[in-house]
Amino acid sequence: MTQRIINNTLISDREQNGYIFISDIHGNLETLTLIEQAQKDYPKAKLVAGGDYVDGRSHVKEVLDYLIEQKAEGAIILRGNHEQMLLNYADQNEHQDGIWFYNGGNKTLANLLGPTASATDLHDSKYYRFLNGCPIMYETPHLIFVHAGVRPDKKYNDPATYTETTYGLKYDYDFFRIWARERYWYSNREHEIIAHNLTGKTIVTGHTPTAGLEGKFDDGRILNNLSVDHCVVRSLQYPGEPARIFTDGGSHSNPLIYPHNDGNVVVLDSEGKIVRVYNWDNPQGTEFKNK
Repeated sequence: MTQRIINNTLISDREQNGYIFISDIHGNLETLTLIEQAQKDYPKAKLVAGGDYVDGRSHVKEVLDYLIEQKAEGAIILRGNHEQMLLNYADQNEHQDGIWFYNGGNKTLANLLGPTASATDLHDSKYYRFLNGCPIMYETPHLIFVHAGVRPDKKYNDPATYTETTYGLKYDYDFFRIWARERYWYSNREHEIIAHNLTGKTIVTGHTPTAGLEGKFDDGRILNNLSVDHCVVRSLQYPGEPARIFTDGGSHSNPLIYPHNDGNVVVLDSEGKIVRVYNWDNPQGTEFKNK
């Protein structure tokens, strides 16, 4: 098996014997227990983490230390938008402290390095080095793992085609892959028409708490949103096309209001079919039922 990195994408020429995917842990210690149960049940599956490990809950340090160990054992650890905000702050990019701190970065910084830690301290830490080395996307012959999404067309992996700018934000290739929401979900954002997946590969993402997904398929089906404390795994798919699988279990939400948004650990086979899902309701795992 060969792997190479191109445009912040880790590309493998061979599928693994299944995958365990988790995204948006957001400092949630309970999620690690779900990962460990999935690894116990599927010891040959490769762990892929889809970003957003920091900010939100109170165990960011433990989560990152765990992922550092997992990477040493062969796991694929990707970068999300919260990691990018952390890196931008540590690099002392203009105004990045306000953006990151607004999203919980001040608590993350204190959790990692203490209450008086600075951007320089973070830049010099093992956590910066670890997260700075994380690719944005992991691609195999049948699957695309990425935090937020890719433009779901045949040129999804051509950076030159990502040229849209909105409200001063340029949705270039990297920005799109860690920040996009509606641009990934819909082919027509005004009418919320769910896009076809023309990439030829199953796409697995986190980033958006799944309860908030809604829209219309162009074949007449309706996708309704769910209650905010019901962030289950959801699969969007047109007949004859690979699925787009959404997994964000809502761990960034207020734990006092939604204490059991602990994340979704998803086991997939080598072609992207969901084999089993682990979450607070089903810590021993359950069959996938699309909502």
